[in-house]
Amino acid sequence: MKRRLQLTLVALIAALLSVVCLIPGVVVLVSLPLTVLWVGIPLLIGAVWVGRRLLNAHRSGAGYVLGRDVARPYRSERPQHRGFFVVVRALLTDEATWRDLLWIGVNATAGLSLVLLPPVFLAGAAAAVLLPLVALTPWVVPLADWWLQGLVGWLLAAGLLTAWWYATPPLVRAWATITNAMLGPSRTAVLSSRVAALTTSRADSVDSAAQEIRRIERDLHDGVQVRLVSLGMTVGLAEELIAAHPERARRLLEEAQDSVTATLQDLRRLVHGIHPPVLADRGLVGAVRALALDLPLDIDVRVRGFGADESARLPAPVEACAYFVISEALANVVKHSGADRGDIALELGPGTLRGVIRDDGRGGAEESRGSGLSGIRRRLATFDGTLAVTSPLGGPTILTMELPCVP
Repeated sequence: MKRRLQLTLVALIAALLSVVCLIPGVVVLVSLPLTVLWVGIPLLIGAVWVGRRLLNAHRSGAGYVLGRDVARPYRSERPQHRGFFVVVRALLTDEATWRDLLWIGVNATAGLSLVLLPPVFLAGAAAAVLLPLVALTPWVVPLADWWLQGLVGWLLAAGLLTAWWYATPPLVRAWATITNAMLGPSRTAVLSSRVAALTTSRADSVDSAAQEIRRIERDLHDGVQVRLVSLGMTVGLAEELIAAHPERARRLLEEAQDSVTATLQDLRRLVHGIHPPVLADRGLVGAVRALALDLPLDIDVRVRGFGADESARLPAPVEACAYFVISEALANVVKHSGADRGDIALELGPGTLRGVIRDDGRGGAEESRGSGLSGIRRRLATFDGTLAVTSPLGGPTILTMELPCVP
């Protein structure tokens, strides 16, 4: 009942907005031939601006009915070079402008036919229920007519309520489907957006790879190389002193041994930053469990879809991406959230790896605050993955990542 009332309200608002949308649509059509004159240019710009806001309301309503967002396919509404003719050209060459005009025409006929029926059914049923109540007044109609009028009213109300009950969801859903098809991005726009996203993610991937190479070079040059040079000098000095001062030579060799140990630790850290050995040995699940054990928090790891022994392996690049995303997310939890506990849920579905990292901290995580979320998003975008962040003030903070993969 509640859902049908909500759909009826959406249908009523959509019907009202459909009538209002005719005004900017007519103004656009009238102003098009007048663009050769100066008076048509501001009319066109204003009508398109108002129309787009009204149609965005239709997109919101259709998205509410369908349970998913209806994307706005418009190009940038603020061209870099200001000017009437530049704006007019951008509007007229935007495919979405003409799709909007086509939708206004279709919605004025088929759309109104769909969205008007649910509120009409409900209003008619309410009126039919009131009909016998009015007839109860003795001086309005004779008693015999009251029984007849009441029977007719109740039967009519029952029929209209039945029609409203069964017809509202399919009618409103049909309108939302038409709206999504015509006001959403076209296939060409989707492909263009996809190409742009892949181009951006590829550029980010190239930049990240270059930065990683520079980091490795810097770590080798400033850390391991210095230690090895020092080690060579220490061993050479010990070799010169071994005959004349064996005790000093022994101390130098002990220092050399300590330097070898420190160098090995540096190399392990460097290799861990490239591809953690635990990830290669134990897989993603084992590596995440080991990562959770090393944290000063109570972290619960839950796994689904990796098999009874949790040994299902993914492509190495996907495992590394997921591992470093979880590692960065947990580092944020430790440094910024003030949380006492958290949990990690990994689910391997058909063609998708889904991970949810949750903590009971203070919340308020934003990408603009240098929390590393933008880096996580870029890392995921390289593999066509997505990141969703929910972090209200007071918590909890929930990060949801999805990575396409084939086990």
